[in-house]
Amino acid sequence: MAAIALDLPRRAAAISLLLLLAAAPCAAQRRMAMNIARPYFDDEIPSARGTMSVPGNVEIPGNLRSTVAAMLRYSPTFRRQCARIGRAADLEVVVQRGLLAASAKEGAVTRMVRGTKGGIEADVLIDALGDTVLLIAHEFEHIIEQLDGVDLAAMAARSATGVSARSDDGQYETERAVAAGQRVAQEVRDGQRREP
Repeated sequence: MAAIALDLPRRAAAISLLLLLAAAPCAAQRRMAMNIARPYFDDEIPSARGTMSVPGNVEIPGNLRSTVAAMLRYSPTFRRQCARIGRAADLEVVVQRGLLAASAKEGAVTRMVRGTKGGIEADVLIDALGDTVLLIAHEFEHIIEQLDGVDLAAMAARSATGVSARSDDGQYETERAVAAGQRVAQEVRDGQRREP
């Protein structure tokens, strides 16, 4: 009986902790929302290396197909991005390559429009002079941020969220998209080096 009596305070403490956590879901949700612009990692394992294709809701021009094929072949991060985008039934992505305006500060830009019925159209323009692999992965991550419901304006208004606003043109940058672009570019370089 002494062992049971000693164990009761621990059980009571554990039950109290569970009740406290259950009673404060709003506070826990607010804390989680503060960090929503973190890198996205899909729990699902996409198909084996080199066997996945571009999702049906993504249009890739002919001059980028070999680049995107290499990204799919060598980058598990890019395969996860494509799997996530492919699961979004209400999303259409069109990727183009061209020259951005001289005033553009970035090597790519994505314009997203939400339709009246909730669907999203994302037009991605990749500068012909930039690192195509890095830029496509970077912009795809911005698309996934919108699928995740990230409120860029609200995040940029707070400090230490990983989101910043460019005051001159109303665009946003996220640490999450920067990290994703760099990771995919590194995975592709590493994969190409390993092959003869």
